[in-house]
Formats: sequence, structure tokens, C-alpha cells
Amino acid sequence: MSSSKSNLHRDMTSADKPRPKTPNPKAAASNTQHPSNIAHILKTHGTISACLNLRTNRKPEAFILLAEDLSDSERDALLQATDTVVDIDGDLIRTLAEVEKENKHLRSLSLTDELTRLYNYRFFTIQLEIEIARTQRTGHSCSLMMIDLDNFKLLNDTYGHVAGNNFLVEVARTIGQKLRPIDILCRYGGDEFAVIMPATGLFDAMRIGQRLRESMSRIPWKMDEAVSASIGLAEYQPDSKQEAGEFVNMADRALYEAKKNGKNRICFEAPPEKRPETKPVSHKEREILLKQDDRSSS
Repeated sequence: MSSSKSNLHRDMTSADKPRPKTPNPKAAASNTQHPSNIAHILKTHGTISACLNLRTNRKPEAFILLAEDLSDSERDALLQATDTVVDIDGDLIRTLAEVEKENKHLRSLSLTDELTRLYNYRFFTIQLEIEIARTQRTGHSCSLMMIDLDNFKLLNDTYGHVAGNNFLVEVARTIGQKLRPIDILCRYGGDEFAVIMPATGLFDAMRIGQRLRESMSRIPWKMDEAVSASIGLAEYQPDSKQEAGEFVNMADRALYEAKKNGKNRICFEAPPEKRPETKPVSHKEREILLKQDDRSSS
């Protein structure tokens, strides 16, 4: 909440005086619009921004408005609907800021992996749809890389899950250092990672994948066999009609081929071949073709 918004002050003169027993007809008529105004404000905003204190003849009543940004008209409606607005200087503003900070932290946890601090599977599915739509809009291909660690289960079984988790953190750090700023690295699940590469064709994706594979092979670990990674690649072209699920399946099938063919390698699945669009044969053209067939058979 910006400082420009913090100009609500306690009206001590009206707050400390009892309300008149006979309501003002003009004021009562104008107040009939307040509930709808407040309902609209509550409907269109989502986070804490103001705390209002409604005075009654007996005791104050607290009212919390859940709003992130209030327009001038919305703030005017709230001021007209209440006798007193709590002064937001002091502890109140700090408390509200702390609550909002905690809410943002909780929202971030729903999109990040707790162990590696990478984006998680939920974020991956959301972002992949966004990048597919961007590809269709801009005309630039998008590539997807699926990475699976080779022999990771052996590490877990030999040294335990703590050592395995530490290794995953190191792998995440290593991959992140070798990617470009535009690439989106996610923990897909277990020892599998996914990289969404916007505006990237298969050729460039292969170069990036080779760089990652070589970097991961140099990560020190306690096993006799060096760590390695199998990588599957797929490309989403602007004219593709595939759903996001099929795009992922393409990269998954390429990853399976890498595993099946000896691990520690990169495989890719080419985009489906586009059949050339042809116009239907007209009736006249059909007659000509039939006559040509008759001449050739006679």
C-alpha cells in the first residue's frame, strides 16, 4: 500500500459525539447506496488495505475491508458509509503489512518446490499453457526439455534420503547456472526436472541440453559411477494444434528413448509432420482425370 493512499484520519468531532436520534432524510437516502458500493469494492479487490471502525451509540464495531488498491471513488464511498475511519498511523499499518507479506509468502509456496526452491509441477503446468499461447501468437517455436537423473535410486538406497536430497539441490543449482535468463526451470517430480525454453527451436535446445549434460557429469558424488542425466526434447511449432499434454508426452517419449538407448544422452522427438493442404477436386477436374484414365487404358 503506497503512502499516497494513507490519508484517512479519525474524525474526532463526529466520532465522539452521539448520533442524533432523528435521522436526516437526505443522508438516509444517500446511505441506501452504500451497501451496493461496498459490495462492489469487496468483490473487485482481494487483499487487506484498510481497517474501518464503525461507531454505534453503544460501542465501536470493527470492519476489515479486504482490498489491495482502492480508487478515489471507492475510498469516497467507504468514507461516506462510515462515521469513523481508524487512523492508519502506528501499529495498524505495520500489522496489515506483515499480514500481506505472510500471505504473499504462502502464495509463493504453492508454486515453488520446498527442497530445491525451483518452480514446482503446478507452476509448470500453468506456465506451459502460457508459453504455448505465446508461441501461437508470436510465431516463435517453444521447446521443452525433460531431464531425469541416471542411477539416482542407487544413491538414495546406499546413502539415504538426506544425501539424495542434498544431491538434488546441487543438481538444481548446476542446471540453473547453465540456463539462459528466459528459460524456466521446474522440478517436475522426484529426480526429474523440466525446462521450458521460450522462442527456442530444437537446434538451440540440443546445444543447451548438451551443455547441461556435460555440467551434471562433473558434479562430485560418492558412488563409483559418475552421475549422468538422460534428456528428452520436443519442439512446439506455431502452427501446431497439439494440447499441452501431448507436448509433454513428446518430450517424455524422447526421454524414454534416451534411457532405453544407454542413458547419459539426449534424444528428441520431431514435431508431427504437417500434411500439405490441398483443395478438393472440382467436378470438372474429375471429369478430365477420368477421360485421361480412359485414354491410357484403351
